[in-house]
Formats: sequence, structure tokens, C-alpha cells
Amino acid sequence: MTDTDNSEKIEIARYQREIVEDLQHMLKKYVRIMEWDVPDIDDEKQARGLVMQALKSALAEVEANQE
Repeated sequence: MTDTDNSEKIEIARYQREIVEDLQHMLKKYVRIMEWDVPDIDDEKQARGLVMQALKSALAEVEANQE
């Protein structure tokens, strides 16, 4: 492992917590939106599951579009 590789790992580790917090914020945001906009969803667990699926799908799309 080179110093550059090690530096990159250290750098991303610094942002890992922020990335997790950002994703948690997005999850809460879209669960609230779904609860307001989709009257059939009155179960937060169901809304959370749907939003998690959408986030995973969006991440896969972003990853697939990387050059």
C-alpha cells in the first residue's frame, strides 16, 4: 500500500460519518414526504422500507453512470 492509498483511506474515513448522517437525513426527509403524499402508507416501517429501496436504486444508478 502506498502513502497515497493510505491517505485516501484516511480522508474517506473522515467523511464516512458525515455520509451516514446525510443518508439518515435523506431517509427521514422522504419518509415524512411519503407519509404526507401517499395516504395509503400509514405505517412508518413500510414507508422507511420503500424509501430505502429507492435510495439503494438511486445509488446503484449513480454508480453505474460513473466514468
